[in-house]
Amino acid sequence: MLGVQPGFAQGKAPTGPIEITSGTSPGGTPDVLMRRAAKILNDEKIITNPLVVQNRTGGSWMVAANWVLNKKGDANTVLTVAQPILTTPITTGQPTLYDKLTPISMFIQGDLLIAVQPNSPAKDFKGFIDLAKQRERGIKVAGAQAGSTDHMVTGLIEKASGAKLNYVPFDGGGAAATAFLGGNVDMIVLPPSEALPLIKSNKAKVLAVLSEKRRTEPEFKDIPTAKEQGYDILWGQSWGLAGPPDMDPALVKFWDDAIQKLVATDAWKAMVKEMFLRSEVVPASQAKAHFVELHNQHLAVLKDLGLAK
Repeated sequence: MLGVQPGFAQGKAPTGPIEITSGTSPGGTPDVLMRRAAKILNDEKIITNPLVVQNRTGGSWMVAANWVLNKKGDANTVLTVAQPILTTPITTGQPTLYDKLTPISMFIQGDLLIAVQPNSPAKDFKGFIDLAKQRERGIKVAGAQAGSTDHMVTGLIEKASGAKLNYVPFDGGGAAATAFLGGNVDMIVLPPSEALPLIKSNKAKVLAVLSEKRRTEPEFKDIPTAKEQGYDILWGQSWGLAGPPDMDPALVKFWDDAIQKLVATDAWKAMVKEMFLRSEVVPASQAKAHFVELHNQHLAVLKDLGLAK
């Protein structure tokens, strides 16, 4: 069963330092986000326990996840929740993880943009789809390994449009970006923070944002959604926290309250704006249902790609 339910009366702080376990290397987006969160939580004295982000990499987040899973009932360890927590078990045939952890909150969201080469003949997303249909499997899409966000977005584009794209996996997003900048591929999926410098230097043309609404920043407000261009493609990134199995409900309440206070601080709001993210809190009372929904969404896309085992 997935963790605890609301109704606990009062939060209870643990004693001593708290580890925020991360499955990514230092400098990766989840790592950066949790380090910034930890600093603000401590600086604002929302949490007085020392918060330490510990990178436990390997196995597409499985090393980090298993570290936390093996700390049943532990009061001083929480796990950074990112997409691989959902996707790795699906693509490797391992038991699911989301239903064994104690859900706390998802509180950071990021949009995704579709970018093509600046000299692409496609003037908009519909034009890109028309071009892809003309060149079946001729449009190369750069991304990370099979089953990554980039790959899933490629599958969603194919399903929504009927176009057939040529997905080219690289050893991480950095290598994919290098291939795109070298002109070796035609399309790439980027978060706004990574797309902006390419837009400013005329090294990419952004055709669509995969969100319900357009972004409001001056740099992005003129980029239409895929949906308003006739393709119902909604996908993004999200991050949050989960506890080990059998986490004390009072500790979940402690974290739930802390996150609500965190996102209300000026420092957090400034960070979210700086990184072109959103911070819409899914609290502990809704986290279980949200985890299930996320799992089902990812499972459906990975099944369509033939990657679910």
